[in-house]
Amino acid sequence: MFKTDGSTHTHGVKNEHDTIALLNDRGIFNEQVTHLGGTTNKADAKAGDKEISIKHKAGIKNGSFDWVNTSKVEALTDRVRFQDFLLLVDLYRFTDEAVSQVEPMRDAFANHCNAGLDAINSDDLTAWLKQVLVTDNSNMAMVITDTESKKVHICEHDAILSVRLLNQGFRAVMVKGKGKTSRKIVLVKDEQRVDTGLRLRLTSNNGITAFLGLSKANKNSQIVLKLQQDSVANVLRTAEGVRVIDI
Repeated sequence: MFKTDGSTHTHGVKNEHDTIALLNDRGIFNEQVTHLGGTTNKADAKAGDKEISIKHKAGIKNGSFDWVNTSKVEALTDRVRFQDFLLLVDLYRFTDEAVSQVEPMRDAFANHCNAGLDAINSDDLTAWLKQVLVTDNSNMAMVITDTESKKVHICEHDAILSVRLLNQGFRAVMVKGKGKTSRKIVLVKDEQRVDTGLRLRLTSNNGITAFLGLSKANKNSQIVLKLQQDSVANVLRTAEGVRVIDI
């Protein structure tokens, strides 16, 4: 039960079913929990009308997870800024010169991502967060299984600190670090400045080698926006009404 030896989709679905079995066995929800799955569903499971998001961590003190992973980058940045890069990788794709272009293309792509992130303003970022983090998950339960401590943490998504602060009028501001393809997000209101572990990434889903046709695992790559959650333990520590059960 609850495999921790890989991050494949198959193991992910298996872990979701294991969590659902546990939730039903313990009678956590008033109605039977059933699996949803599929890329069109935001939730992983449902108990009656109650949608449930299921996440697994091999230790909540380490690692992260994605709230959002989307190719709809137009929500925050102009895809046109990548046009010359995409034309260039198409030129080298499947050619003898492709291998020699991996590092130059990686640097070029990182620079485009850096410029794209720099161009995002606070108002647009705040509005996007309110949509993808707050509205899209409203009234959803969040279940995080920690396979290291053998505990399951359950709370309402609306109870996590990031959501509460955005609902209180906090706005999102990005903080630039050393990395070109990501920014830390802090939530700001008046003199208050709160780091809830949110991070925005503008990157690719399969890497530069897939763009150039060199990857055996993936036929191509695309530009994606990721809203990442770092500090999972802190998310649970600062959320309201968290229930913990033993596996």
